[in-house]
Amino acid sequence: MKFRMNSPQGKAILALVRGGDYAHPGEEAVLARVAQALPREAVHRLLDVGCGRGGTADWFVRHGWGTVVGVDIDGESIEYARHRYGGVTFAQSDVLALPQLQQEPFDLAYLFNSFYAFSDQPAALTSLRKVCRCGACLLIFDYTKPPDRALPEVLGTEIGQPIVLESIAAQMTAANWQLSSVEDWTESYLKAYSHFLARVRTNQSAIVALAGEDWYAYVEQWYGFLWQSLESGDLGGAVLIARAAER
Repeated sequence: MKFRMNSPQGKAILALVRGGDYAHPGEEAVLARVAQALPREAVHRLLDVGCGRGGTADWFVRHGWGTVVGVDIDGESIEYARHRYGGVTFAQSDVLALPQLQQEPFDLAYLFNSFYAFSDQPAALTSLRKVCRCGACLLIFDYTKPPDRALPEVLGTEIGQPIVLESIAAQMTAANWQLSSVEDWTESYLKAYSHFLARVRTNQSAIVALAGEDWYAYVEQWYGFLWQSLESGDLGGAVLIARAAER
């Protein structure tokens, strides 16, 4: 059996442990904190990229931010989200195919722990710029990695490509984004994943009932490795905010 946290089964386990359809550490408390840095008065149309099961998109709708479109490459997660959250428009799409959705330009595009999963991040930034108006805001909440360290082998391919802060500004500029702020969230990631691991163990029987013993063992071990990688400095976390520049 191939285990992958970004699979429908993995996302279902994350939702069970976190008590909501979220795939990022910190759940709703993080959303409330991060949203404080956004220009709410200028945001009416929002794009949730890598929306998963739809919990984050629904949070923005419930808190009156405006119209939200959620996209994810996983069709099973999109179908779940459509049935669960009627106030959001959901579409199955690869990030590089966003311009083909033919939506009105967005005022805010946000990504909560999804950017790391994109194999071609410069192309993803370009695609995002094409669907956002000039002056729109881009928010990325994700893992980071020092430029001089290799990814920990114990994490396998799950962690994808964490952001290298020393090179992301140039990538954004090339895609007509202007990076305006970077905030280190590593300590918040550590605390959130410590809490998450405790909840994994508390919910052992529920996870086993949902997915089986092997899945439980995988989740506990992999997130333990993730926490260790954050503590050692092999990985970090950050919030990046950028503005859409003139093309």
